[in-house]
Amino acid sequence: MSTKQALVLAGVVVLLLLAAVVSANVRPAGTTDSAGVAAQVAETADSSAMTASMKAEADTAAMLAKKEIIENDKGEVIYPMSQERKEKLIAYSRFNNIWRFISFFISIGILLIFLFTGLSAKLWSWASGVKGKFFAIWVFLILFIVVDFIFEFPFSVYRDFLIEKEFGFMNQTFWGWFGDNLKSLAITAVLGIIPMYFFYWLIDRTKKWWLWFSIGAIPFAVLMIVIAPVVISPMFNKFGPMKDKKLETQILALASKAGIHGSKVFEVDASKQSSKLNAYVTGLFGTKRIVLYDTMIKDFTPEEIEFVMGHEMGHYVMHHIWYGLAITLAFIIIALWLTDKTIHRVIHRYRKKFKFDKLSNPASLPLVLLFIMVISFVFDPITNGYSRYIEHQADIYGMNISEVPGNVAATAFDKLGVFNLSDPDPHPFIEFWFYDHPALKKRMDFVRHYHRTSN
Repeated sequence: MSTKQALVLAGVVVLLLLAAVVSANVRPAGTTDSAGVAAQVAETADSSAMTASMKAEADTAAMLAKKEIIENDKGEVIYPMSQERKEKLIAYSRFNNIWRFISFFISIGILLIFLFTGLSAKLWSWASGVKGKFFAIWVFLILFIVVDFIFEFPFSVYRDFLIEKEFGFMNQTFWGWFGDNLKSLAITAVLGIIPMYFFYWLIDRTKKWWLWFSIGAIPFAVLMIVIAPVVISPMFNKFGPMKDKKLETQILALASKAGIHGSKVFEVDASKQSSKLNAYVTGLFGTKRIVLYDTMIKDFTPEEIEFVMGHEMGHYVMHHIWYGLAITLAFIIIALWLTDKTIHRVIHRYRKKFKFDKLSNPASLPLVLLFIMVISFVFDPITNGYSRYIEHQADIYGMNISEVPGNVAATAFDKLGVFNLSDPDPHPFIEFWFYDHPALKKRMDFVRHYHRTSN
């Protein structure tokens, strides 16, 4: 995607985390009446049947109130997982595993079109007529991401709208979804010029452009982490105070216990976009905040939410943001160094088809992105392995800080899998290469065992 490509070039992965879950309407489920077993005691049997039915309804209502049973707005049971939903989970997981490879080759193919048709050089030819190198590069970037958006659009509609709608996640109309995509496009056009101009400015001035660009990406990354929660995210969703003040007090008490002071708790209406679950702690310095998706509040118990928030606070307390930046910096240095050592020969070999003959030409942007994407794909097992490690550390922290029983934490993971249709036990190769979180089954087994041994 164009947004992802621009931010990869910047060395920054800005996670807006806009997915959420749709509120499930909790309604008592009816049960069938029993019949009398003998005509001579019909009245007694009918009375017993009514009593049994009322008890069953009361028990079901109690389970609904405790969020042990959760229904959607059609009265269909979402949790615990039904056979029908299990089949959906299998189908969705299988599709995602296949799409990981398909989307990679689609993106590679589009970048190759830019290069071998001379389209990228043509776009730069148009943009270079603008007075001033900075503005010329900016115009080129806008033209590039717009054309890339058009190329990617049919695949985005299929994967991000139609598939999500088919599996019951999409809550937006097509035009609402399209409007959010246009916002992302505009944000990329505005912010992308900073790393892109810096990138080509360095190439013109030093042979170690790859090192200085990587170092220069750090303040840009920190800036994005600071402003994203207060500037970018509110462009897509409304962040308001929590309606459940008792739960808000519990979360703030947990944050205080974790040593996170001065933060605010926000309830976000992310369910307007998707029916997936999430919560997070984000921001730095004066912009740190605790964010809960609206239907996680609706569908999780307070204890389950405490564990989830304890996990998220663990990332913050253990400085995983800063470690993540360090890992990102190391990756960017290696990736750009490898790019510098190999890309010049490719440019020289295909210069007639590319219609540019040096890296300093901004028309080389698709080729740079192609190199970064391939290198990133190769390095995925390393970066994802590190990510799984810190997620496990956050799970331990969440257990310690929240002090919830292991079965409560396991239920929280189970709900995440059922609601998000996440495969709890993927093939080891898929987890090794693509998963940035440990498989849910492993996490559930761990928290159950951790609870028993901690006592």
